[in-house]
Amino acid sequence: MASVTERLTNVLNSACVAFGVSMAKDTGILQALLDSERPLTSQEIADNKSLKERYVREILSSLGTAELLHMITNEKGQLFFYLEEDEKKALKSPLYGFISFPLVFSPIYEQVKSCFMLDGPYGTRYTDTVHNIIDEMNVSRVDIYSSLFLEHTDDLKEKLESGIQVIEFGSGRGRLIAKLATMFPNSTFTTSENVEKLLDLQRERWGHIPNISYKLYDLCALPENITEQYNWAFCVDVIHDLPKPLEALKGICSLLKAGTGVFTFIDVASSGSPIEDKGNMSVACFYSAGSFLCIPESYQHPDSMALGPCWGRQTAINLATAAGFQDVKDYPADKLQRVFVCKP
Repeated sequence: MASVTERLTNVLNSACVAFGVSMAKDTGILQALLDSERPLTSQEIADNKSLKERYVREILSSLGTAELLHMITNEKGQLFFYLEEDEKKALKSPLYGFISFPLVFSPIYEQVKSCFMLDGPYGTRYTDTVHNIIDEMNVSRVDIYSSLFLEHTDDLKEKLESGIQVIEFGSGRGRLIAKLATMFPNSTFTTSENVEKLLDLQRERWGHIPNISYKLYDLCALPENITEQYNWAFCVDVIHDLPKPLEALKGICSLLKAGTGVFTFIDVASSGSPIEDKGNMSVACFYSAGSFLCIPESYQHPDSMALGPCWGRQTAINLATAAGFQDVKDYPADKLQRVFVCKP
């Protein structure tokens, strides 16, 4: 096993390279390589994307040295950069949106640091930067999530085609519900958020879709006078971010139509134990993300559960059961996410 010095050095080196990868993506350098059918010089990429060659060359050298792309020279000693076709295919996946994720941490570092202190705040809400990066990541995941919901929720496609009442909690920028509402015009969709600004952005973006309505709801304290009952409720990566997830799940359960209603949610579902997940850098990444994002978002009061993203599959099942769901099943979504299907 590598020494702690070697392991820490690798982590720190990788963190620095990660910012370089993000810059390459956000300036179009990676896209130029993805679009090209031949190796390119740094000058060709700079010209193609209207960039300064010297900066382009430095970032490309970082990525090439890290073996994230390939480098060759011609007989004149010119340096060329390229990606293999299988590598391009890998980048044209949800991984591409995730490249910008490390950028979330920098602007909120001092704010989150204050939350660690005994005399500091308990938490801090997600910033626009966080919502923007999550939205970018979701561009490539909307099709995946909608397919998972349709695959694992019994007869959902047929019901949506016939026409049912649907609500999404914590819709963010609303990409997923907009896709589903467009796919199933006979059903009525309600998008809900606890941030008015997010609903305004959704109205601006999706207001042309006639079967979507907008509600400002605090999922942990739903109004007692809600009269609507829903056939299907859903959310993605929301429950672990809530200060009172049990109250939220109870509220969702009460809004489902008796006998037919179902709640489906997709969430991170690691083992819930850092000892069991030892050596899994993906889980380690989620613990770090939890420190900067999920815990500050959910730790709003001293009595907040503040679950974090690595709350664990069994905790998710236990909370859903405690909230009144009698039938809780779960299915794999990817390496760290699962689909939970809950019936009262």
